[in-house]
Amino acid sequence: MKRVLTFVVGAAIVAGAVHVAVVWALPRVIMTKVMSAVAGDAKVNEFAELPLATSAARRVVRPSPDLAYSICILDLSKGPVRVQVPLTEPYTSVALYSSTTDNYFVRNDRDAKGRELDVVILPKGASAPADVPTGADVVTAPTAKGLVLVRRVVESPEAFPALDEARKRGTCASLHG
Repeated sequence: MKRVLTFVVGAAIVAGAVHVAVVWALPRVIMTKVMSAVAGDAKVNEFAELPLATSAARRVVRPSPDLAYSICILDLSKGPVRVQVPLTEPYTSVALYSSTTDNYFVRNDRDAKGRELDVVILPKGASAPADVPTGADVVTAPTAKGLVLVRRVVESPEAFPALDEARKRGTCASLHG
């Protein structure tokens, strides 16, 4: 009986350890795959404008064909990153995701204080530098790597060229050059 009890306790400990390891690792593995699949050949801390979603082209998880997506793979290991997103009608939003799939910040055009969404993303534990632009949202990222996802509503095929020009003016770059 003692042998069976020892086996059951040992199996429970191993099962618990495996469970904790999987729960810890799975979001990181998923986000690594998502970031490489979604951004393709995009550079780190630089926006990539994705083509409009079709039934054959789906680089964003569950894409909407009436949204234009821009993606920036974040790397905060060298310091803060500034994201500037010109607004377009009828809707623009910026969402930040950590490397563990957590969405930790969202702003849309209704929250904007001007003609663009302006966000400074700080590495965990960093203080906001003195040169943070006035009016910019300052956000501390929970992880050093992550993703910026910009969504814009495309009202019609005729509206897309002007919207595409505006999204190309968006920047995702180191705050200090």
